[in-house]
Amino acid sequence: MDEPLPVAVIGLGAFGQLTLEALRASPLVQVVGVSDRNAATAEQVGRKCSLPSFSDNRSLLAQTRPAAVFLSVPPTAAPELLSACAERGIHVWKELPLARNLDEAVSLADRMERAGVKFAIGTQRRFAAGYRRAKEMCGRLGRISLARSHYLFNWGPNLGWRGDKASAGGGALLELGYHCVDLLVWLLGLPSEVYGASVGGNRPDELTADGQPLPPYDTDDTATAILRYASGAMATVVTTRRSGPVSEELDLHGRGGSLTASSEACICRDPDGNVLDRVQDEPAPQAVFRRQVEAFVRAVRAGGRQYECSARENLLAQAVIEAIYLSDRTSQPENPERMLKARNLSVEHCLSLRPGPQGQDAPPAEPA
Repeated sequence: MDEPLPVAVIGLGAFGQLTLEALRASPLVQVVGVSDRNAATAEQVGRKCSLPSFSDNRSLLAQTRPAAVFLSVPPTAAPELLSACAERGIHVWKELPLARNLDEAVSLADRMERAGVKFAIGTQRRFAAGYRRAKEMCGRLGRISLARSHYLFNWGPNLGWRGDKASAGGGALLELGYHCVDLLVWLLGLPSEVYGASVGGNRPDELTADGQPLPPYDTDDTATAILRYASGAMATVVTTRRSGPVSEELDLHGRGGSLTASSEACICRDPDGNVLDRVQDEPAPQAVFRRQVEAFVRAVRAGGRQYECSARENLLAQAVIEAIYLSDRTSQPENPERMLKARNLSVEHCLSLRPGPQGQDAPPAEPA
């Protein structure tokens, strides 16, 4: 058996610690160090896990020499860290989004590819049992006519960097909605046209613990979009970070029936609504994270060109989100593929790293 791959975790917020938990549970890796810009947080996590801890990321990379880094930091901090990893030939798995905007996304993907390292994005939903089963069963629906995806969540009043557009790039659409868009692109392909709207300012009037007003924010907290495909199929995306309870679901409707999927379950029905197939799985979030990180580690070890959830493939989702934001400003439908072509990219190029023949692990359920 191969020796465990030495890896490090940078960024020890909620997602970073969840990733760290998944890594420590895997026999495929050895966590050699952790880092966070908050020295107290880094020291606390390091002490708890008996790991070397750092508040300086370059010191972490130089002293622990990981083969791969798992990155969970604000988008504004990512470019410098990715360049540091590229210089050292370190593979990177990054929590979504890929970047703050499409231009930055293209630049980061190009930088890592020139360095000859793998760069994957944390689209964990693809590794959840319910959505995985939906991918397998899409073909039973025949031609898709309608898809619906939503993700609703109450983040709370304290947004921190998430409320600053310059730091975050976007709000609910770029963070929560990224999962919805990624699943639709994964299952159906790239839409030919999108129309969207987003709003902010829905936070209730609340004060900080010491009675001071919360700072203003300029990112969206609610967004909706309609995606149209060349075949005539339509899809909707609805997301907000201002309303609980947590609700996340994907529905596909075709001539042969329908699918309803979540992370934990997938139900296939005939056109009359009778259940034909059902899968149910209730793993801890760490189990889904572990599936993804282990898939990434295996790809790093294998050394091949193709791997799941590459930054190159994520340019498709990033282009759709950029088109939705642009449509919100222009009040007109926008074309994601045209935005890619303006950057000398094609859909085929973006899919070239996806596993399978010609970069395709399965044909989309609905040709776009």
